[in-house]
Amino acid sequence: MDAFPSVETMSAAVEAAPSAPAAGVGRLEPLPHAHAVGPRTKGLRRRRRVTAPWSVPPVLPPAPPLPAPPAGGAAPRRRCTHCASEETPQWRQGPAGPSTLCNACGVRFKSGRLFPEYRPILSPTFSPLLHSNSHRRVMEMRRHVEVETATATATAGGRAGARARRAERAAARAAAAATTTKGK
Repeated sequence: MDAFPSVETMSAAVEAAPSAPAAGVGRLEPLPHAHAVGPRTKGLRRRRRVTAPWSVPPVLPPAPPLPAPPAGGAAPRRRCTHCASEETPQWRQGPAGPSTLCNACGVRFKSGRLFPEYRPILSPTFSPLLHSNSHRRVMEMRRHVEVETATATATAGGRAGARARRAERAAARAAAAATTTKGK
């Protein structure tokens, strides 16, 4: 008897098997199956890729079409949309689509650290007073600007701002008093 019978041989073996079990032999007989089972395949099964919602890039409007090359045949030079550099070892995908950021800006964009204050030192728009290529320095610059705007807002009000705030509070109290007297 074959160790791995095919479907045809299996059904023949089931029909030829005696209906009464042999006494004391302990041999296993194949059971009749209601349906035929196909042979096993050695093909590889592909796993379905499940993407997390945070890993899917946001849907952005399509990038504007590039201008047509001049009649002279010279192709327009590609320029990074963040730092305006024209030379990079690799162009990377940015918020405006594929091949819009230089390598340095693209790496920072992908990791979520591309801020307006960041510029590569070799960028033509780099200014040491406004930009840095160090993430720590960029965060210090952002914090400094936030503190300056908060203090400027507080001092811009001055006495006139204090008077306006007092007038607003008095108006709110008067409105609250008017609603409580109407309810009585």
